[in-house]
Amino acid sequence: MGFEADGPRLRAALRDLVALSAMPAAWVGRKPPAIAAGLVDVLVNSLRLDFAFVRLCDPSTGARVEVARGGTSPECPEWLQRYLAEDRRVTRSEIVRDIGNGAQADRGIVIPVGVNAEGGLVAAACDRVDFPGEIDQLLLSVAVNHAATAFRMARLVDDHRRAEAALRESERQLYKARDDLEARVAERTAELRRSEAYLAEAQKLSHIGSFGWDIRSGKLYWSEEMFRIFECDRSQQPTEDFVLYRTHPQDRAVVSQTIDRAKQDRKDVDLEHRLLLSDGRIKYVHTVGHPTFDEAGNFVEFVGTVLDVTERRQVEAERRAITHAHRVTTMGQLTASIAHEINQPIAAAVTNAEAALRWVNMKPPDLQEVQDALTRIVKDGGRAGKILGGIRALIAKAPRKDRLDVNGMILDVITLTRSEIHSNGVALRTLLAPGLLPVQGDRVLLQQVMLNLILNAVEALSGISEGPRELQISSQDGADRVHVAVQDTGPGLRA
Repeated sequence: MGFEADGPRLRAALRDLVALSAMPAAWVGRKPPAIAAGLVDVLVNSLRLDFAFVRLCDPSTGARVEVARGGTSPECPEWLQRYLAEDRRVTRSEIVRDIGNGAQADRGIVIPVGVNAEGGLVAAACDRVDFPGEIDQLLLSVAVNHAATAFRMARLVDDHRRAEAALRESERQLYKARDDLEARVAERTAELRRSEAYLAEAQKLSHIGSFGWDIRSGKLYWSEEMFRIFECDRSQQPTEDFVLYRTHPQDRAVVSQTIDRAKQDRKDVDLEHRLLLSDGRIKYVHTVGHPTFDEAGNFVEFVGTVLDVTERRQVEAERRAITHAHRVTTMGQLTASIAHEINQPIAAAVTNAEAALRWVNMKPPDLQEVQDALTRIVKDGGRAGKILGGIRALIAKAPRKDRLDVNGMILDVITLTRSEIHSNGVALRTLLAPGLLPVQGDRVLLQQVMLNLILNAVEALSGISEGPRELQISSQDGADRVHVAVQDTGPGLRA
């Protein structure tokens, strides 16, 4: 139907156009289903249509909203169902002249939204004989365009809201991840600091410092204990020259050669040398180093430890001094006993020699007495020689293992200590099992052990004022060994 310019119809068209123009403002912030429902309500109520159907689609996602209103008779919904079932490709508006049967059949129109109906479609029906006229089509197009625009805006707003929500969630996750990372870093840092503190304290207690030596740059990395061992300021950068400077002058050549050899041979280093400190004190250190290589096999670093062994050296020196003093004391005691033992055969030899001289000077000389005296002199000389031989064996420094008679070894030591035993009023008792099998051992070392045990027992017994002073030495044959026991009636050890 053409455009009628009569007043009432024009005023109605303008009124409807104004109403349609207000729709976008009402749809701001509305969801797509509300926009579709609002559009069909406007079409049915404001444009006075019998039936309206709206389908709005999102081309990017394929999501769509469908709403239908009106249709007192089933013809319009049935027509629309048949129309949609044909899956037509709607490229432009289509007018349907006859919907249903009878004189009051509705007329319909289908308007695509967007190119090739990618934004959806709008279907409307009315029983007016002039429907859809140009004004109807204009008003429907305006309504459809407003709805499509509002739908797109709603989708954009919704996408924007979702994007903002996703961004906020991402930010929240990012902040949470950052907080978690900071917490883990703080925790790991605290653990690392604790470990470093424990390691530093352990190195301080054990006097062990650690170092790293970068072969390419020549730079040294020292632990805290290294600065304490070398007694230099923590702010001072350690260098190879400083290490040589701190090294005792008599050891510098060896240390320098060891450093050069470590660079060339790329082998482990194990060296003990001295440090000469600024105040003249000397430290003994034991250095152990190990080369490290990268994945390509290149020699990159030397790592190792430096142990301060000064105290150990001092303890060893003190122990040697104590041992020496003990030996001197023992030898003093032994000397007195040896002197007594040797004096006996010597005195007897002198007495027999004097007797032999008297028998020779007699008129006539008594040669038989002279011979007997000389025989006794030879015997006394043999006794003295045997004692001296035992002393030489006792002080011999070359250890050796021989098959030896344990009982004979015990009797030799008793001979050397007999004077010391008797002078302290000690009664000696021996219970030596006969027929002991020979054992493998160092006679001198075993004699030293027996000598120490006997002298210790005599010393313990000399301090008692009441009770017997008895010393018992026994030997016994076991399954594959010989048992020797030294027992005394002294006060024993304190509880």
